[in-house]
Amino acid sequence: ADLGDGFFEQLKVRLGYSDYTHTEFEGDAVGTVFDVESFEARVELVQSDTGPGTGAFGAQYTYRDFAALGEEAFVAPNTTNQFALFGLQEFGTGPFQLETGARLEFTDAESAPLGVSRSFTNFSGALGFVYETDEALRAGVNFSRVERAPSAEELFAGGPHIATQQFEIGNPDLNSESAWGVEGFLRGQVGGANVSFAIYRQWFNNYIYLSANGAEEADLPVFLILQQDAGYFGIEGELSFPVYRTGRSSVIADLRASYIDAELDDGTAVPRIPPVELLGALEHQSDAVDVRGEVQWFGEQDDVAAIETPTDSFTFVNFSVAWRPMPDFENVTLILNADNVFDVVGRRNASFAKDFVPLGGRNFRASVRMSF
Repeated sequence: ADLGDGFFEQLKVRLGYSDYTHTEFEGDAVGTVFDVESFEARVELVQSDTGPGTGAFGAQYTYRDFAALGEEAFVAPNTTNQFALFGLQEFGTGPFQLETGARLEFTDAESAPLGVSRSFTNFSGALGFVYETDEALRAGVNFSRVERAPSAEELFAGGPHIATQQFEIGNPDLNSESAWGVEGFLRGQVGGANVSFAIYRQWFNNYIYLSANGAEEADLPVFLILQQDAGYFGIEGELSFPVYRTGRSSVIADLRASYIDAELDDGTAVPRIPPVELLGALEHQSDAVDVRGEVQWFGEQDDVAAIETPTDSFTFVNFSVAWRPMPDFENVTLILNADNVFDVVGRRNASFAKDFVPLGGRNFRASVRMSF
């Protein structure tokens, strides 16, 4: 809604409701029934650009009622109520800008069958300093302090989780997870290239994670929800630039890389951290046809948690062709994809199911995309 020429120029309201039921069968018999009802409301007041800063203030409410009954019900029935107040502000219209944000959140989680009720009050805030050039290149540093309440699954789990082949046991005494963070970034255009680079460090208090303890229950390995301090360090970057341009066609090169190192306070590795990942691609673009080939390499991950298996390095080679057969109707595109052309066996270290479900093998896919 338009509020006119005052301090707030726009009111945004969003409402959502979902009533979801999912039944899993064991043969002809009902195995497990999942029933989730949720409601979300968000109100946001957007400022006009006539003051010293721009931004918005708002409130958000979320309700979730979860119930699972049957052999695979690994989380006790529970309800979650969450209410939050938030604000975002940006100051400065020149090359130097200041960005701030804050969120105050109240969460109540209750499981009547377990007789457990928990309440959490969390505050998160961020402060960013940005320099923006005339060529739309942004560089800066962000400082953050974030907090989150444990989820209902982390609090109330206690049973076989068949999808991940684990017997998960939650902890109703968990504290809120919090972290201090700093990030340096560079994003935008340099000449004809698009660049995105970030380096970050986070220091967690009461980090919540899922870890195997070596025991078995119902023929499944037992995983416990645990909590201790942890540290994260990461680098990620993406560079896209034209190799050449002639007339209506061009060749674009894409380069991507990411690296994460994460360690718990006791000196062991955080579970399921992905390895180094590199991607290189060339794409020929024209009015009618785009052709892309890419090589994606995943490094070995042997810095793993206790009772966690390492993963080997592997390389995927992928190709795709997009053809627009009708010049007057460019919204119709025929697409052919060839993924993992050499049928390499790869296992993603971040997956709970990596030991018994590898990534997809050689795959060919044809599709038609239409937009209106």
